[in-house]
Amino acid sequence: MINLELWRDPRNNPRSMFKTWDQVGKEIDSFFDLFENMQRENSSASMRALTAACDVHEDEKAYVVTLDMPGIKKEDIQIDLSAQTLTVVGHRQRESHLDTKDARFHRSERHYGEFRRTFSLPDNIDGDRIEASFENGVLSIALPKTEIERPKRITIGENKGGFFKKLVTPKVEEVKKQA
Repeated sequence: MINLELWRDPRNNPRSMFKTWDQVGKEIDSFFDLFENMQRENSSASMRALTAACDVHEDEKAYVVTLDMPGIKKEDIQIDLSAQTLTVVGHRQRESHLDTKDARFHRSERHYGEFRRTFSLPDNIDGDRIEASFENGVLSIALPKTEIERPKRITIGENKGGFFKKLVTPKVEEVKKQA
């Protein structure tokens, strides 16, 4: 009977030991779940910090690149064209009243610093006519297409003069003189 008494005591019950390990396991799992969620939030937040959302579309006359840049001033945006690459660089600064030593943040989700977007362009862009506008935090860049050279049909002339005769005749006369 002593053995039965031993099993009735919850501290000595082997099943209670497994329940305790189950609880420890659940707590460890919840800790790692919390860590994974924080890591996922931080990685998605850092992706937002490094890029500006964009759309690129075209019609028969131009390509248009539209970028969302909320909170960025026009003066803090730089657009460069080099060879067939368009680069857009923007910089967002923290407001000066938030840079005080007394400011304590309880949550900080807004992103500051520099971002860069680079686009490879097709060969038919007219770089001299590119235009950009910035309104309400949206940057639009119009990239006009060059005129497509259409094939030209050349008719065969009657050799009655013209440019070709002037071009060929002096050479024929030089050959006759040398002979």
